[in-house]
Amino acid sequence: MEQIELSRLYAEYKSLLFSLAYKMTGSVADAEDVIQDVFIKLNGYEVKHNRNIKAFLCKMVTNRCLDLLKSSRNKRELYVGTWLPEPIAFIEKDPLQEMMVKSDVSYALLVLFEQLNPIERAIFILREVLEYDYETIAEIVQKKEDNCRKILSRLKKMLPELEKQMAVEPVKTDREHVITSFIRAIQQGNITQMMEVLQGDVVYYADGGGKVTAAVRPIYGATRVKQLLIALATKFLTIREEYSIMQVEVNGSTGIVIMNEEKVIAVMSFEFEGNKIKSIFSILNPDKLSFIHTQTRKGL
Repeated sequence: MEQIELSRLYAEYKSLLFSLAYKMTGSVADAEDVIQDVFIKLNGYEVKHNRNIKAFLCKMVTNRCLDLLKSSRNKRELYVGTWLPEPIAFIEKDPLQEMMVKSDVSYALLVLFEQLNPIERAIFILREVLEYDYETIAEIVQKKEDNCRKILSRLKKMLPELEKQMAVEPVKTDREHVITSFIRAIQQGNITQMMEVLQGDVVYYADGGGKVTAAVRPIYGATRVKQLLIALATKFLTIREEYSIMQVEVNGSTGIVIMNEEKVIAVMSFEFEGNKIKSIFSILNPDKLSFIHTQTRKGL
């Protein structure tokens, strides 16, 4: 394939392919590597007569992601503590971000994808997120159409939360207000205000990757979560000369970035039920904060 044609395809489909690879792997770095690998491989193909180049590229990306997920299975099993997807912050508009917003899924849904095996995840994303027909999906994942339909139907029965997350209508204004109240409550140590924004059965998940101190297991219940947040606020957020909080969009929803003078040290994303916080996802693993650190610096 000629370089000029490769460049055209890269410019036209990079955002879509990144979105697909990121949702499959939950990693910005892996998604970028997958796209690079695919376009290096594409250099040896003659695809100018391919009638559906978009599906062909999605197939290549999906297959590369499936290989990557299979090879990383052992690493995930040995991971220290809770594994959470790498977050993405939307601070400045660019084509990549616009595509991510257009076909975005909630952070909570990305977490749910971890319960699916790679093929199940591919079928769900291609059908429910990217809205491909079953004929195309069958071609991409190399399975029969009926089999793809059965797999998706089984997933919806097994994990009704998947459909529930897809159906969530963002109520950004109300939720921004909740997060504002949440930040104020932990900064001021206002327990009453904090309990007002937390659901009674709220769950706190933390991902330190064994590289920084973090809760190894999920923390359940508003009382225990409140105690943990007050302790964290005492440690970090009351020392305002050294630490600051930015309220930003994380994976298309309102989230929080905590940073010191040098770098981003934590990102929090939230799952809501009504206007109360149902889940808190706290990402502290430095390896998963490099992309959002770059994005945050751009926005300063």
